[in-house]
Amino acid sequence: MSSDIGGQHAPVPLHPDIEEPAPRNIALDKPVRAAVIVLAVLAVLTALSVASVFVVPVILSILLALVFSGPCRWLKRRGIPQPVSAAAIVLSLLSGVAFFAAALAIPVAGWIEDAPRMAQEVEWKLRNLSGMAAAVVEAEEQITEAAATAAAADADAGGGPLEVVVEERGPLTEVALGAPLIVAQTVFVLILTFFILASGSLFHERLVAVMPSFSDKRRAINIAYDVEREVSRYLLHITLINAGLGIAVGMALGALGMPNPMAFGLLAFVMNFVPFVGALVGLVLSFAVALVNLPSLFDAFVVAGVYFMLTSIEGQVITPWMVGRKLRLNTVVILIAVAFWAWLWSIMGMIMAVPLLVTMSVLCKHIDALKPMGQFLAGPGPNRD
Repeated sequence: MSSDIGGQHAPVPLHPDIEEPAPRNIALDKPVRAAVIVLAVLAVLTALSVASVFVVPVILSILLALVFSGPCRWLKRRGIPQPVSAAAIVLSLLSGVAFFAAALAIPVAGWIEDAPRMAQEVEWKLRNLSGMAAAVVEAEEQITEAAATAAAADADAGGGPLEVVVEERGPLTEVALGAPLIVAQTVFVLILTFFILASGSLFHERLVAVMPSFSDKRRAINIAYDVEREVSRYLLHITLINAGLGIAVGMALGALGMPNPMAFGLLAFVMNFVPFVGALVGLVLSFAVALVNLPSLFDAFVVAGVYFMLTSIEGQVITPWMVGRKLRLNTVVILIAVAFWAWLWSIMGMIMAVPLLVTMSVLCKHIDALKPMGQFLAGPGPNRD
């Protein structure tokens, strides 16, 4: 049967006893989506790790271009073409790298070569502090005497089995084997940085061209310039702070009688780009070298104390005053980021951890979906939208 409503027949289901299928429950797909996201993240991390030889120089070049894009535009407004200013900047970077390599090559090579001896001497002095050195020396002399007696007995008996000693590659050999790759990556970074700087605003023009609407174009440009401003400001301030720290460390350790004080100053400058970990490594290294080269254990503790005092003033007073007024990041997040990128990309990952975190913080400030993450990344202080 059918009913007549307004002169038209209402549709009648073909099978009135069969119910319509219920709408599909979208919530059932959430575990699948979560699994896909996890697999995608793992795939990206694997790709970043496997391709680190290529990815790390590219990201480092982009960071350097962010730092020097402002000076290039400033020089362009004064009539200097951007390829010329880019070439001058890259040549300055090359000169700086050559200076650091020349200044650190001999001291660092000596430290690496003497590392086993230094470790033994440090262990000796620390054990002597607790009164254990005498027993160790006596045991070592007894072992040496017994070995000499056994060797003499074997020689009298006509000799024993031939002993074959296989020497492993030393630390300097490992450094020499890795040097060609480091040189190639450095050249690639400088060349790519030059082309990025010489291209001028080409990236911004392409970014505007691919955005569909005017509001998207404006947001993209704001994000690009904000990332450039924040990253360049951070790296510029940190470079100036680290230069001051390096000068202070070199002068202080030189006054305390440490060998190669300029090398320690340069190492302090470089290692302080890695938050927390760099200062700790410099402290341990200065203490070990002082323990080997200075006459007493007290002198070594003085060197370590001075180094710790200088890095503490830098980390607790100068850096928060110069950087923290504009950029506030969660300290725990910084530690996690340094550890994560160190696990993924080793030393270069630690150096680039904070600039990448700054970039993520700027993206979170501009993209609504990422603002909760931005609140998590932010450090103490007034919130800045």
